[in-house]
Amino acid sequence: LAEDKLDHFMHALCKGRRVFALERDEDRYRMCSGDEWVPGRHTLGAFRPREPLKAVVFRPREALGKVIGETGTPDVGEQVVIGVKNCDLSALKIHDHVFLKSDPVDPYYKAVREKTLIVSCDCTDCTEVCFCTAVGQQPYPKSGFDINLSPVDGGYVVETGSERGEKALERCSQFLDKDDGTFAKRRDERRAKLAERVAGQAAAKGLSGTPDFRAAVEKSAESSLWETFAEDCVECGACNFVCCTCHCFLLGDGVDQNDVPRRLRQWDSCLLRNFARVAGGANPRSHRAERLYNRFDKKFSFFPRVLGGEYACDGCGRCVEACTGRIDIREVLKGALDGR
Repeated sequence: LAEDKLDHFMHALCKGRRVFALERDEDRYRMCSGDEWVPGRHTLGAFRPREPLKAVVFRPREALGKVIGETGTPDVGEQVVIGVKNCDLSALKIHDHVFLKSDPVDPYYKAVREKTLIVSCDCTDCTEVCFCTAVGQQPYPKSGFDINLSPVDGGYVVETGSERGEKALERCSQFLDKDDGTFAKRRDERRAKLAERVAGQAAAKGLSGTPDFRAAVEKSAESSLWETFAEDCVECGACNFVCCTCHCFLLGDGVDQNDVPRRLRQWDSCLLRNFARVAGGANPRSHRAERLYNRFDKKFSFFPRVLGGEYACDGCGRCVEACTGRIDIREVLKGALDGR
């Protein structure tokens, strides 16, 4: 796809769909929504936005309808998310496991996933908190996308990753030229260069290569490490809310303006004091250190066991940026590796 055809390509791709795309926000990006791709305003982004992709497919707050007498799934229109980076894309595996491969299947998540076209894009830069290579990921997608765009000099290498992506690309085929392998080679060189840079950045924080975080976290269960870092935690839940893989939610029942009983679902945080409290009032994780360890245990021990070794952390670093107490996940992991 030649660079000067990008806007035409996006217009054709977005037609008839609600659009979620990236905007520049000072030195970062933010995800915004609209009815179309807006040239000069929207961008593919050099790295991930402040908001996680889960906010589109698993909304922060969602009305689930009447408590009694209402069934079915939400009426979701076609939508497209543009500029998705690999950290967010990989996180969908976690959400799919929780909401689609469980019993029962979540009808709300399923409806949104089926109507959402994912257009991903290679990272061409990274933030100072990115460490995806240390958790076995890379700054470019390998799978999970419908369509992926890889920036190269003068344009983009476009590839499809699903039948839905193939069908969507048909309406844009007039803007594409066949690559003889030249641009794919340039793409691979660019990818390798950025991956090396991210790996070097992670190594500078003590996370060289791909450490065995599962063994380190499990071994540190009784360590004072968690007490030490928990001292700075203010229990705001920001790390959970910006995390691309966190998926815990709270159900609340109430009444609407017509006094009709209705149910609401909203994101919840495992670091909040009453997260694990049961109906009788007992709380198995009443201390912050226990809740902090539980967060890492789930990401680096539980999910590798149920997902064939994959962590529920993709190294996006959003939690580092959001933490009011300045807790750096990389420092916590380094502490676990060092046996502190």
